Amino acid sequence: MLRYAAHSPLSAWRALARLFFALALAVAALGCPVARAADGALDLGNLTLDNHAGDITVRFGVSLPDIEGLEQELAAGTTVGLKCQATIYRRKSLWADTNVAEATLVSPLRKDALANDYILEIPGDPRPLRDKNLAALLDKGWGRLAMDLGPWESLLPGHQYRLRLEISMGRLEVPVWMRYVVFFMSFDLYKPVSYQLEFNY
Repeated sequence: MLRYAAHSPLSAWRALARLFFALALAVAALGCPVARAADGALDLGNLTLDNHAGDITVRFGVSLPDIEGLEQELAAGTTVGLKCQATIYRRKSLWADTNVAEATLVSPLRKDALANDYILEIPGDPRPLRDKNLAALLDKGWGRLAMDLGPWESLLPGHQYRLRLEISMGRLEVPVWMRYVVFFMSFDLYKPVSYQLEFNY
């Protein structure tokens, strides 16, 4: 007599959970680059805000405390990106601050294995920067950044404002499935940082 084993929905879910967990461990065991993040934080310098041709322009520079880990990531074929998000709020005493202007900048960085140099793309610049010296390239490209947040007339005279600038750097083009499988791992290469600048107009 043939006997058929009955499988309950609970046992099926347990099997699926074991498979999911095994896949996550396999990815980690393979030394996937998303498992490692640098201990240092990004540094910001020369933060200024001015009126440039009628636009609110934020100028600043970003430096990295240690690029050895970054060089290893790029040598492995990883494309990384510097993301800068700037927001200006109008301060209010009784109500929540009002968002009056914002912008986001993403600057990709990768290594050309054939040419043995590094390629850095700056938004708004049609030609990417290239150099065999990574430190020199980062200083030239990320040492002097500018972001246009919108028309200067968005700022009303006689008010207080706060500029918030958030900077992060992580791996680009990470598969969506990997973000869920290795949810306990960081995709940031450096610790994200946030800066604020209070000003009156």
